[in-house]
Amino acid sequence: MRRNWLVGGALAFVFIFLAGPGVGTASAQAMTGTISGRVTLENGDPVHGATVIVVGARRQATTGDDGKFEISNVPAGTYSVLAQRVQLSTSRQTATVAAGQIATLEFKLSIGIHEEIVVTGTATGVATTFGAFNSVTSLDATALAKKLGATIADALQDEPGMAKRTFGPGTSRPIIRGFDGDRVLVMQDGVRTGDLSSQSGDHGVSIDPAGLARLEVVKGPATLLYGSNALGGVVNAITPQDAFRSSPFTGTLGGVSFDAGSANEQTGFAGNVQHGRGALLVHGSFTGRRTGDYDAPDETIPNSATRLFTGEGGVGWTGGRGYFGVSAGVERNRYGIPFAGLLFEGEEEAQVDLEVKRQNVRFDTGIRNLGGAFADAFRVTASYLDYQHDELEIEDGAESLGTRFKNQIFTVRAELEQRAGGRWNGRLGVEFLTRDYQAIGAEALAPATTQNAFSAFVYEEVSVGRHRVQFGGRAERNAYEASFEDGVVERNFTGASGSVGLHADIHGKGAFVVNVTGASRAPALEELFNFGPHPGNLAFEIGNPDLELERTVGLDVSLRGRGSRVHGEVNFFVYNISNFVFLDITDEIEDGFRVANYVQGDSRFTGVEGAGHFHLGPRAELNASLGYVQAKLTAGDEPLPRIPPFHGRVDLEARAGAFTIIPEVVFSGKQTKVFRDETTTDSWATFNLGATWQRSAAHASHLIAAQAYNLANKTYRLHTSFLKDLVPEIGRGIKVTYSLRFF
Repeated sequence: MRRNWLVGGALAFVFIFLAGPGVGTASAQAMTGTISGRVTLENGDPVHGATVIVVGARRQATTGDDGKFEISNVPAGTYSVLAQRVQLSTSRQTATVAAGQIATLEFKLSIGIHEEIVVTGTATGVATTFGAFNSVTSLDATALAKKLGATIADALQDEPGMAKRTFGPGTSRPIIRGFDGDRVLVMQDGVRTGDLSSQSGDHGVSIDPAGLARLEVVKGPATLLYGSNALGGVVNAITPQDAFRSSPFTGTLGGVSFDAGSANEQTGFAGNVQHGRGALLVHGSFTGRRTGDYDAPDETIPNSATRLFTGEGGVGWTGGRGYFGVSAGVERNRYGIPFAGLLFEGEEEAQVDLEVKRQNVRFDTGIRNLGGAFADAFRVTASYLDYQHDELEIEDGAESLGTRFKNQIFTVRAELEQRAGGRWNGRLGVEFLTRDYQAIGAEALAPATTQNAFSAFVYEEVSVGRHRVQFGGRAERNAYEASFEDGVVERNFTGASGSVGLHADIHGKGAFVVNVTGASRAPALEELFNFGPHPGNLAFEIGNPDLELERTVGLDVSLRGRGSRVHGEVNFFVYNISNFVFLDITDEIEDGFRVANYVQGDSRFTGVEGAGHFHLGPRAELNASLGYVQAKLTAGDEPLPRIPPFHGRVDLEARAGAFTIIPEVVFSGKQTKVFRDETTTDSWATFNLGATWQRSAAHASHLIAAQAYNLANKTYRLHTSFLKDLVPEIGRGIKVTYSLRFF
């Protein structure tokens, strides 16, 4: 550990040395200008709290009470500049910045559709989804308020290439292009959440989408920037306070929301506030939610109730070049596992609940606007996460502790961002991770394990005329030390990942994007060391400490269009994975479960996904999305388990003044390509009807959204649910949300 800190300190010193003022400082500073202007509503009222982003330059600002903004130290060049505020449209303009000059822009916003932006997995800090190299899904707060369900997996499940794994309402986790578990990394504000949702079907991600500013998904191998367990992609939940860490402002911004649902007796609230005064920023947030046992079309599902509370607060300071901030948060969560007693012979009447406690502390610091010939900014993020959940067995009203899981993670991430404005743009960095894992009780399948990881990465984009080329690489070492009764077992893995891509502009209204990726994943500790009955995965698991690195070669091809009446994209992908780790189910029975060994074989994931938005007139928009993936072991062409079938969504937005009516059809094909004794799942379609009312003024925005779901009260099941043969999905109901944003 001491050696890791010495290495990290040395690398950080090198980064600061490169970033610091040097010979090129004066000339670099002389090559910058300023963008200033004003953001108003269509009636001329100023828009307070709007974010103005200089795409490709890592510069942004927040408008004041008078709607004015100023962005200094912008490298000379020509940029797209976006202005947007929650529940308002996006306005885009082009600005040419000359050295020592001021470019003035005027933006007008109205109620309308955001242009989707993304900060996860970009070389330039902020990009549009159209301009990103990876295929990205980005949902802002307005889109999230219209979604059903109470988890981020619920919010994402109908998006292209997305599905959710579930063992009941409290346990859902996003699936990306058929990838689940340790191959999908879930983060909050760019930091891994520290939960154990990847290791078991009955462990969930408890982030409440009602408390988010935006939810981003980077599809395909994202190992270059975030680690080997991002092989399938990254989900990043972005809170309102994250957007203002790098954009000082004066005044108070925030919001509150309330929601209620009928078919699961849902009630929820969320609130956040950010107060800026000069260079000082103070922020806080909270969410709370309860649901009861939900109603399926023909029955009420017992022990499916949930409850959740989160709270967070912090303080920060932002100067002309330097900044720092510290924040802390807590989470308390409890949810039931439906029909858990049926998994154990003789305990059919037993009930199992999971009670979660999570605390985290985060520290951010950095320097920016350096004016160096090479570097623009250097930043460090340190995070400590203390996660614990108890599996409680309840019989005749009495609770007893079955198993306690503890997971403590400390990470330090340092990044150097290159100076924007030239042909080259990108970032490089290092990351350290130390993890202590422990489980005590009946499901303590893996021994106490310490994991240490170190990685270094570089991600670059270079402009070639109207086109861009991307390339990058990552080297990562993971070391496990597992403490068994008869001794210590150590496993070390060193892997490398790399990618190269082309983003070709098609006359400014389209893009052809292709990425070739080679990636490595170190086995998870559960895959290496588990041994025993695991109801959460419906198997008696036997780990394999001799597992080797997974290695992936992937190809992603995307065709995107952005016209005045039609915009969208179609993505094709294929990933060949050697040494793919999976549970090999046998006919042997142990403790009432099928014995399943963690083994390795070659696999292939292929698929297509797409989304389109069609402007039918001044008051109507048609939206459609679809996704399909086929995943199998190449030896024998055997399908892999719980792969989502072909699925999609079509909705029509019809507007009349402040009102919008949204009829929607969500559908899924039949899944007949199943693994071993996995059962097939029938096709289904549900009809939903949404309605929204929006009003925005200079200092406030209001949104009321109502969604009537599963109007035909159809019984349907998700193929990706562990309990699909026992538990159908929710029946007919309605959800109503009120959201107020103040500025």
